[in-house]
Amino acid sequence: MATYYGTYGQKVQYLASDPASPQNGQVWFNSTSNLLKVGVTQQGAWATGGNMATGRRQLAGAGTQTAGLAIAGNTNGGTYGYTTVCEEYDGTSWTSGGSVPVNNYGMGAAGTQTSAVKFGGNVEPDGTYTNATQEYDGTSWTAGGNMGTTRSELAGCGTQTVALGFGGNIPAGSASSAATEEYNGTSWTAGGSLPVAKNQLGGCGTQTVALAIGGSAPTGIVLTSEEYDGTSWTAGGNLPAARYILAAAGTQTSALAFGGRPDPLVSTAAIYDGTSWTAAGSLNTGRWQLAGAGTQTAGLAIAGATPAEALPTTAEEFTGGPTVVARTVTGT
Repeated sequence: MATYYGTYGQKVQYLASDPASPQNGQVWFNSTSNLLKVGVTQQGAWATGGNMATGRRQLAGAGTQTAGLAIAGNTNGGTYGYTTVCEEYDGTSWTSGGSVPVNNYGMGAAGTQTSAVKFGGNVEPDGTYTNATQEYDGTSWTAGGNMGTTRSELAGCGTQTVALGFGGNIPAGSASSAATEEYNGTSWTAGGSLPVAKNQLGGCGTQTVALAIGGSAPTGIVLTSEEYDGTSWTAGGNLPAARYILAAAGTQTSALAFGGRPDPLVSTAAIYDGTSWTAAGSLNTGRWQLAGAGTQTAGLAIAGATPAEALPTTAEEFTGGPTVVARTVTGT
């Protein structure tokens, strides 16, 4: 019978703690935890970033990992309380940005830290759905053109002057929308409709090369993704598992999706190569109703809510590429 020593030419190590830099396939016994461990290669890993001043969920995000933007949102865990607070991230710490004009949540966003646009969502104090658009110049927000379809819980991508908004809830019975709209920095025009109406989805890419990820459809939570070419949507690869209320970053052919529900998917992440999705390193703090920014290899997870309805103020930074992590060996 084959043995580990016979196959690999080395014995299982007996260690008081896990190795700082394990090798793929390395096996050891952790004498402190009394667990058998193995080094396993995974795609990318998350590290804890700077703390925000205001924890919140149902916010919007824009920018990059080192120049991120967190926009408005819900400041209570299990109940409702909203904020106009906007915060800016420099890759290390968060500082106050210009406040948004109204208490807003569930909106879409696009652009950079100094040239962003947000659109749609709900506004307080009465939770009314809105089609309003506001633009950010790195200091203050000003009104932009109204969307054609009033909606909340939609996705957005692109830039301030070439943005895309798609999906979401519409006021009539909170029904899902398949509508896509394109923004030119002044006004919105109708684009191609999603194949399936859905809300609470992730989105990334540009106005002419976009990706819609997961979400909640009339039939339930979905694992599908769809690709946009500036005119119409076509089917993309399926996520490893269905999820909604997630965040995303990157492009149509190099995307990162992370967080969301249903449990226990609040911590898992996946990467997309334009054809298929592959599991990636999990967030350190599982969360949903979070925001995302950055790229597939340098993503930023912003705020959100935990399964226990806590509102973590930490951001997390994703570094792409293979990395080896310790996994507990289990058996039956």
